[in-house]
This record gives sequence, C-alpha cells and structure tokens, in this order.
Amino acid sequence: MGRTYRVYGIERDSMAVSGTYNFNLDIDEIIQEATEMIGGEDTLGHTPESARRSINLMLRDWQNRGILLWTTSTTAVTVAASVADYSLSSSTINVMEATTRRDNTDIKITRITPEEYLLIPAKTQTGRPSQYSIRRGRDNPVMSIWPIPENSTDILRMEIVSEIQDVNKSAIQNADTPKRFLPALTCGLAYYLSMKRPLVADTKIVMLKANYEEILGRAMEEDRERASIYLLPRLTFYN
Repeated sequence: MGRTYRVYGIERDSMAVSGTYNFNLDIDEIIQEATEMIGGEDTLGHTPESARRSINLMLRDWQNRGILLWTTSTTAVTVAASVADYSLSSSTINVMEATTRRDNTDIKITRITPEEYLLIPAKTQTGRPSQYSIRRGRDNPVMSIWPIPENSTDILRMEIVSEIQDVNKSAIQNADTPKRFLPALTCGLAYYLSMKRPLVADTKIVMLKANYEEILGRAMEEDRERASIYLLPRLTFYN
C-alpha cells in the first residue's frame, strides 16, 4: 500500500525519486549554465579564463556585501623551544580557539590583544604557553604565544577560520561555497559575462542583473532562522 505525503498542506501519493542528495555543479558546468542563460553565440566575448576571473571578482563582491563565506579547520603545529612567533596561512581570517597538548592532555590558552601582548614585561619567560595574540600584517598573520615554549614537543592546536579558495585553471573543481549559493553564482556569472559581450542587448543585461540580485537575496535570507520544511506521511489509524 502506497503512502501519502503532505507538503504545505497538499497531499500527494508517494512516487519514484532518485534517492540521492549530492547534486552539485563544477566550475565548467557553472560556466556552461551561465552561458546558456545569456543565449546566442557561446564563444563571443569571453574565455574560460575570463569566466573564472569573473567568478573570483563576484566572490570578492559578496564579501563586500557582508556575505561571510569561510571554512573552518583544525591545524596542529609542534612548537619550537624558545620560539614565540608562528606564521599562519595567508588565507587565515581568524583563530577561534587554541590549546596546547602535552602528554595527550589539552589545555586551552587565552587570547589577548596585540596591545596586551606588547605590555607583557617578561616576553622571554619560558614555560607552557597560556596566552596568544594574533598580529595581522600585509601578508601572513602571525600568532605570538606566551610564555615562550619550554620544549619542542608540545603541540599547538588551533581552530582556524579561513577564506574560501579561489577558482583557478585546475581540472574539474567545485566552487568553495555552500550549495545554496549555486543558483546565485550561476545567475551572477551570466550577468557578469553578458556585460563583456557587445552583442547582448541592454534589456537582456538588465534582466540578468535583476534575476541575479533576486536570487542572491534569497540565498542571503536563508541565513535567517526559519522553520524546517519536510515531508510527513499521513497516518491512518483503524480501530
């Protein structure tokens, strides 16, 4: 006996479905989809390199709009005795938490501001690090820990927030963004590429831009808390 599902108060009978949940588009597919949205000659006014460049510019524009796209990871570094400063990856946005591990025991170390670190009078004091500070420069951020490590065996573990990765010329790759941004990424690329094509009508460019802004707005709104939408089987009880 088939089951009946309720979606937004509308009942429908069960049907054959794919059983998969991993739909995604790689960069080449995003470029192809965007090109099809524009229509016309697909080789006029852009190259794959130009399209990838447009994607990277669009992602930077999203950051300027306040769309905070990042990834988190745990990084472990073995400290060096009497070394206070440790260079972090240039993609590092922030260090959320840090611990020192000794004999398989982690001890949390406290973050202080660069100003507070400068006011520490005995910066050459050695011991088990209990504080850290992040100094941001033009290139790589630097993490300074205090006291200076007393050995070269403690492990410094960090929860790091990093920028999303660029789109480049490598083989098949996916955009380093949540899947819910795929429609916005595709529609945005269609708009960006249309501005590079001299034969695309102004009315078409305006339409593509409006469509892009609307879909990007939906993705941004998704960050707000909302009730889940899910399917419930209708249960029938018999005496």
